[in-house]
Amino acid sequence: MLRLGSIAVALALAACSGEIQSDIYENLPPRDQVALEKWVEKALPVLSAKCVMCHDGSMPMIGYLAGATDLDRRETLIAYMPAVINMNAPQSSRMLTKGVHTGPALEALEASNILQWIVAERDARPEIPPIRTAQMVLNLCTMGNPGTADCPINSIDLMPLGQPGTAEVVVSKLVNDAYLTNIQIKAGAAGLHVAHPLFESWPAGATEPKPDPIDRWFNVDVQIAPNAAAPVGTGEGTFAGFNVADPISMRFDIFEMKTM
Repeated sequence: MLRLGSIAVALALAACSGEIQSDIYENLPPRDQVALEKWVEKALPVLSAKCVMCHDGSMPMIGYLAGATDLDRRETLIAYMPAVINMNAPQSSRMLTKGVHTGPALEALEASNILQWIVAERDARPEIPPIRTAQMVLNLCTMGNPGTADCPINSIDLMPLGQPGTAEVVVSKLVNDAYLTNIQIKAGAAGLHVAHPLFESWPAGATEPKPDPIDRWFNVDVQIAPNAAAPVGTGEGTFAGFNVADPISMRFDIFEMKTM
């Protein structure tokens, strides 16, 4: 949710009719108003036309648009897990990158409209410091097997995030993209619980990173035993638009001691 006091008024006013009324904007802070306006004017028309018929809760495991009112559906979508909306990297939200599935892919304008809403929702929320590693230029694998002189295994220190551990990755150049393999996370003596790992590239002069454009590990949530290692997803992937010469960082939604 947005700020609970103000948005609760909006929800109460809308609940009786099941529709969004213009007077619910009046008591909202400016950024909350923008977020709600973008929902009504940009995202909702697209979702109503293309998505709600399958994702309204009538089918198990995909009900990210369940709710009795348009505002209820908004809150369900924002809170849904595994996340289809990525507030940390809006452009890589699973909803935008899914493409053709049982339903049709979003057209460019439709995706742009939903992205505008996600960005507005992010901007309306108190900023939460990211759980992010330091930027690191990775050594390139040019030939041979991982772990040899020509194909080094890069080790990213995770200790600054609050728990001992490392992330390992081998990076190769694939035309204009980066091909990452042997991706795994090694835990320390306390084990690790990590969720939603996201690789980010930092082009020269950038103040914000370029995230994995397809957010491929949006649903990864793994408990790693003490002193053990676990692959990240399939352990490999092509990262379109990542320049292998640019620094890389990793970001997590959860990074903590093993809990189970």
